[in-house]
Amino acid sequence: MTLPRIAPGLADLPDRVDVLVVGVGVTGAGVALDAASRGLSVLAVDAHDLAFGTSRWSSKLVHGGLRYLANGQLGVAHESAVERGILMEVTAPHLTHALPSVIPLAASVTRTQGTLAHAGLWAGDLLRRSARTSSTTLPAPRRLTATEVNRLAPGLRTDGLRGALLGWDGQLEDDARLVVTIARTATQHGAQVRTRARVVSMNADLEGDAPGVRW
Repeated sequence: MTLPRIAPGLADLPDRVDVLVVGVGVTGAGVALDAASRGLSVLAVDAHDLAFGTSRWSSKLVHGGLRYLANGQLGVAHESAVERGILMEVTAPHLTHALPSVIPLAASVTRTQGTLAHAGLWAGDLLRRSARTSSTTLPAPRRLTATEVNRLAPGLRTDGLRGALLGWDGQLEDDARLVVTIARTATQHGAQVRTRARVVSMNADLEGDAPGVRW
């Protein structure tokens, strides 16, 4: 990838790099780290700042793939659960925590609906166990009594409340901090990261010209 020398702040860069990453959210930062750790020369740029879009749009959930499981995507669900466990126990335990969720079994929730919700939580826990994530990190789901629900969520109506279901998933303390941490690790492997550098166009060698970028 040929790089021009006209963009502010980019004068110290080499003429060519193996990989140019445009956009340094968590995906871009991860791509930069993966490429740099494999020995490739990497430049990662963002028109704004690191995690500019991440912090605005992220739910900050580190979910274990239950929604994929519901769609029958077993492989993707398992992969998500494995990645969640790695993030929470190895890569960034200091940036993640377990997030409880309460599903009230109110009068409007039928027995069948409650059973299906319970089965869904246990399916999610099966993913957690298949990913070898400790129950200390993410506890197993359980049923709550009406008294426990009232203590955890005192704002809920108690009329007809049969209890609730308690499930767990992962959540980031600060998603932008995670992106910055990944980007910093990428630079330690030799990647160069620049912000306030907007890519106007890229030539992907569609007409025989050398691949290049215009700022």
